[in-house]
Amino acid sequence: MRTPAKTILLALLALATLGAGRVTFAPPTQAAPLPVALVELDGSVNPGSADYLVRAIQTAEREGVAAVVIRLDTPGGMLESTREIVKAQLAARVPVVVWVGPSGARAGSAGVFITVAAHLAAMAPATNIGAAHPVQAGGGEEPDETMAEKVTNDTAAWAQGIAAQRGRNGEWVADAVRESVSVHAEQALELGVIDLVSPDLPSLLEAIDGREVTTAAGTVVLRTSGAQIAPLRPSARERLLDGLGNPNVAFLLLGLGVLGLLAELYHPGTLFPGVLGAVSLALGLLATRMLPVDTAAIVLIFVGAVLIAAEFFVTSWGLLAVAGAICLGVGGFLLIDPSEPGFLVDRDFGVQWGLVLPIVLVVAALAAIVVWKVAVSRTGRQLTGAQGLIGEVGVAAEEIGPEKGKAFLHGELWEARSTGSIAKDVQVKVERVEGLVVTVVAVD
Repeated sequence: MRTPAKTILLALLALATLGAGRVTFAPPTQAAPLPVALVELDGSVNPGSADYLVRAIQTAEREGVAAVVIRLDTPGGMLESTREIVKAQLAARVPVVVWVGPSGARAGSAGVFITVAAHLAAMAPATNIGAAHPVQAGGGEEPDETMAEKVTNDTAAWAQGIAAQRGRNGEWVADAVRESVSVHAEQALELGVIDLVSPDLPSLLEAIDGREVTTAAGTVVLRTSGAQIAPLRPSARERLLDGLGNPNVAFLLLGLGVLGLLAELYHPGTLFPGVLGAVSLALGLLATRMLPVDTAAIVLIFVGAVLIAAEFFVTSWGLLAVAGAICLGVGGFLLIDPSEPGFLVDRDFGVQWGLVLPIVLVVAALAAIVVWKVAVSRTGRQLTGAQGLIGEVGVAAEEIGPEKGKAFLHGELWEARSTGSIAKDVQVKVERVEGLVVTVVAVD
């Protein structure tokens, strides 16, 4: 028979054993999820942004992140740069997620292809996607309509191929190319163009957690819930090229170039305005190579600069300057042509009037100053040369008469004549200049 002490001892041993079992079989702590690389495409698609996105995908593959998230807000851009980005997405060995956001953003024209080529595509509420029609300006012997139809069919086939590989609505994508259709986020989800609608990045990472995608390396299950977002920044070269791909920056550089050269003409030898103008003009011309620029607009801008510069040498009382300012403004407004070959951009992609007007007004003000200076010089008394001595007051250095005499004028000793006799040290005023002889009268 067990004593109470033995019973209590056995009970304590059983409790200790049970406690030890609970500690031993506790589930292990889960490892933190891999970070998510964030890439931002905010602006036109150009060589700078293409290099940035391709490099970011390659870097993400080397670093072994959970996924690459591209935050997209673009009106479109160069077709060749779009193809480079899409090729990098299709060949990516890491999941690529495109999120059109935040609210108010758009995936216009070239942005359609980048969104459709993602492993997972998402949009924020109040965003839109579409209008990918490549309105081309034809050339060569074939009519423009024939060339435009060829380019449109080629682009539509490319878009359908991308959609088929990603399991998306290829028919709608083709309509976006051929008919320039555009839909908002909820419609895009219903049509099977995107996979989900998410208001922000944290909710996006929660929503795609556990989803299965097929990359170039095989099937991957996303583990993004609570993942750290690691932004991948563009390099200095990529930022420069991307900045030059902005129509407003391109026109600003051209405008600064014109202003700098005009300032150098107004004050020759200043050097700094001329150098600044030449560098700005060179960068502006480089920027036009990455934009759908209308050649006629470039010609208008340079004609305007020539007309304004001509005002410095030809007195037109402001007519040349006004004509030049008008040419500069119209050229800036028409600088971007969405129908240029090799580009996929929205119709509203261009230079803003809020930038064109200040530059035109500054150029006009500079020309107005020149016109005013010329008018003053024409109507005012001449202050240099022999004629500038007329009306000047000096002192008789000796007695001055009709035949001989000398006078101090401006610290110089001049031969002087007078109709009457003027005593030495009397103040005299110049009435006439004949060669090196001045005719003076006594000052009361």
